[in-house]
Amino acid sequence: MHAGQSAKLRDLGYDEIWLQNWLAGDPARLGLGEVRIVAQELTAPRGGSLDILAVDGDTYYSVEVQLGEVDASHSFRVFDYWARNRVRFEGKTHVAVLVVESAAGRYRPALEALAEYLPLVVIELRAWRGEAEVILVPETVVINQNLDVAGPAGTVPGEVRTEADWKASITPEAWAFHDAFIAWTQANLGEIRADYSPKSYVGIRRGRRVWAPLWFRRDGATIYLPDPDGLRGEQQSPAMDEFQERLRKEGLETSWQPTYNAGANPVPIRLRQADLAKPVVQELLRATFEILDPGAKPWSERPARPAVDAANLPTTSPSSGSDAAEPPT
Repeated sequence: MHAGQSAKLRDLGYDEIWLQNWLAGDPARLGLGEVRIVAQELTAPRGGSLDILAVDGDTYYSVEVQLGEVDASHSFRVFDYWARNRVRFEGKTHVAVLVVESAAGRYRPALEALAEYLPLVVIELRAWRGEAEVILVPETVVINQNLDVAGPAGTVPGEVRTEADWKASITPEAWAFHDAFIAWTQANLGEIRADYSPKSYVGIRRGRRVWAPLWFRRDGATIYLPDPDGLRGEQQSPAMDEFQERLRKEGLETSWQPTYNAGANPVPIRLRQADLAKPVVQELLRATFEILDPGAKPWSERPARPAVDAANLPTTSPSSGSDAAEPPT
């Protein structure tokens, strides 16, 4: 066994074009899940070209690559291309991605601040030189915590949590809501998987997509759902106009937050276990689940359907505890 030495790609004779081609040659190297490359050097209408445009389902990743330490030019440029692609590919989820050798310099605090409000992922790609080879090691150093990134880039090292961690850190009442929510969904909607690895929420996944992230509160959770009509823009959908009025009659409030998960989950609702028995809540959950089906018709354009019957839900006695943090808006 021999110790490796850190190295700089430029000192080894490589340039940004080589790195860009290396990443595009095997998209899994980006760590963004099962992405495919749509374009390299994608020309923008008013000048400039994006290094890599990758896509996974309806999520588009605008990727800028830089050797050395991240600078102001690349930091701004990735958002320029991200903003243009939001217009070019309207109605999709868009994420800005910086792949750099180092993000430890002057602009790191600015990138961390931007990631609190914008869908940004910053990946450091460190080179280690051995006796006869060079190994590139990717590590996510900055990420918007509301983003659903399916691959390893979606997790910051040292922040992975387990089911046991979550159960120990929230109230029994909140955990009972977790159990009831999963049980009702599996019984009435279909197959799901609970992802306990994020540090701020438990992601209830349908396939590779987070359908319902649970941000726990003392007696339940705030959940961010897809829009029943499948919209992702600034304007609330016709479906949510109707659901909002019906939910308000049940004492429940929801809103429209187009920035959560880059617009893929814009519908927040605060629920307790007893709310899962309410027909309008069941209908909302079903509508947001079914809109993820390929070719699904917007809820507001479908014929009316009867509400789902309440499933057998476990009951618990109320217990006290401190609230968990809500996500940034």
